[in-house]
Parts: sequence; C-alpha cells; structure tokens
Amino acid sequence: MPKQSTRDNQDKKVIVHLVPHSHDDAGWLKTVDEYYYGTSNKQQHVSTKNILDTVIHELALNESRKFTYVEMVYFTKWYNL
Repeated sequence: MPKQSTRDNQDKKVIVHLVPHSHDDAGWLKTVDEYYYGTSNKQQHVSTKNILDTVIHELALNESRKFTYVEMVYFTKWYNL
C-alpha cells in the first residue's frame, strides 16, 4: 500500500463541533428546588434557573447559537413559572 504524502494529509480538514450544554442531575446532592433556585450552597453553588435564564437570553441575541439541555424537570419548572 503506498504511503500518503504530507501534502495529502494537509489537504484533509477536520471539522470540530463544540456543543454548549449543561449537566444538572436532578436530586443528586440537593433537592430539585435547591438546585433550581441555587439555595443550600453547602455542597455546591448552582442555580439551574440562572443557567436557563442566561442561556435563553444569549440564544435570543444570536440565532446561530445552539444549546442542548436534557434535564426536563428544571426546564419544565422554568418554562411554567
């Protein structure tokens, strides 16, 4: 099998996709409400409400941006309030 030249390798492009996301386990170290509102910060400092508020604001500023979010318990709470 012939060896590829350095030039052949230089012509190949690598496409990398960076996908912003958040991973917020429901009820892992705190209750759903404690995670959502950012209370009970002894274990960790997080507010899923703040994450969603910020992400939605940024997505509205630039429609080419994408974000994936899988924790529906937090999204449903955010959406319904």
